[in-house]
Amino acid sequence: MGKTALIAGQGSLVNEAIESLEDPLIITLVDNPEYPYHYKASPGEVGKILKILKKEGVSKVAFIGKVEKKGIFGGYKLDLKAVKILATLKSFRDDEIMNKVVELLRKEDIEVVSQKELLKDLLPEPGLLFGKLSQQMKEDIAFGFEVAKELGRFEIGQTVTVKNRTVITIEAIEGTDETILRAGRYTKDFVVVKVKRPTQNSLMDLPVVGERTLLVAKDAGAKAIAVEAKETLLTKGARDLAPKLVIALVSIDEATAKEWRS
Repeated sequence: MGKTALIAGQGSLVNEAIESLEDPLIITLVDNPEYPYHYKASPGEVGKILKILKKEGVSKVAFIGKVEKKGIFGGYKLDLKAVKILATLKSFRDDEIMNKVVELLRKEDIEVVSQKELLKDLLPEPGLLFGKLSQQMKEDIAFGFEVAKELGRFEIGQTVTVKNRTVITIEAIEGTDETILRAGRYTKDFVVVKVKRPTQNSLMDLPVVGERTLLVAKDAGAKAIAVEAKETLLTKGARDLAPKLVIALVSIDEATAKEWRS
């Protein structure tokens, strides 16, 4: 049986994934990782990564941690293999890129380990995890859930911010934290809703909420964060931090959103 490799980006989730795997080979994609690693590569050095996997006899790969997508448009060092892959894509949408990576690895007889399988303990069941929700907050969260799911059909983003059933900001290429910070420039006491896009690849790209997002939300003036139940990874650190920041944390599904909408 071959080795399992962890291809890692940023975030505390990486350390939790390392603990879930037995002696993984770690390839970091960031400049200053806060975790141990064996190799370092740019997200655009696809050929280099494949050579490492073959050299080390890797048969399974897990992807964990944030990688800035905007680097594709300038900033990442792209090798010939990456350029050839990007040339076959109709767009640079997350799902299309991820599916191409999975296809490439399968051709090399390398299995991609599902994030749901690897970090199943971090996928919360529906329910209030901390704090209290007013009726207005419930209605805003339900509205935000519906909007985020609809936007997800167009692969725009995962996160929306809402106040009084009014969308304040939506996520595009800038990422969740910047979306929340923008909302704080317009208003306070809003809610943040983060969901999984309908076509999102759960093998390697589940939504994540960690400590940094909670800190950003608190500083921006958010009063609640809602994540989609069983589809969003919620780090242990984020759960522990919510009571200290006194910010409500809730996990919802379609049934809950429907109940709160009525």
